[in-house]
Amino acid sequence: MRVTKQRAAENRERVIDEAAKLFRAKGFDGVGVAELMAAAGLTHGGFYNHFGSKDDVEAAALGRVFEHSVARIAAIAGIEDAAERRRAFADYCERYVSTTARDASAATCPMVAFAGDVSRQAAPVREAYAEGLAAYLEAFVLASGLGRADALRKFATLVGALTLARSVAGSDAGLSEEVLGAAREQSLPLFTSKAKAL
Repeated sequence: MRVTKQRAAENRERVIDEAAKLFRAKGFDGVGVAELMAAAGLTHGGFYNHFGSKDDVEAAALGRVFEHSVARIAAIAGIEDAAERRRAFADYCERYVSTTARDASAATCPMVAFAGDVSRQAAPVREAYAEGLAAYLEAFVLASGLGRADALRKFATLVGALTLARSVAGSDAGLSEEVLGAAREQSLPLFTSKAKAL
């Protein structure tokens, strides 16, 4: 039975969605093509009908994860009322370094999920990551209301804190909490105080 173009496109999107979930949870090298296709409900042999290589699906999955993350922070940047935007951004930062984010089975943030893994991947995957990171940073700067250098410092603090907190959560819960607390203490007062002042 021949698959229609529409069905083929739907199947490809399903593979990308499943890849985004699996790669966030297990890393690029922790997921094989057979597992990926099984998760999408498709046969292993059909993979190459949709992608030229595993690198292609990795790059597409990164694009999908960044698309969702950029949309969330861009929605905050698009809030016209300055006080409301500051409050929304402060809430976003607080959730970012929360125990809920730390304890999630897979990091929802693409920077936390992939930063340690992407440098070992092929050029198309690294390029997709770089494009996504640049788009995210642009939206983060707009949402924060800070200059680029200050926004980058806040951003690096949040990403670094969540990465470190996740890395030791299972072996040293106290240290993990200390890292998250330090990030909240360093980052959040700036945004919450400005939100209250507006």
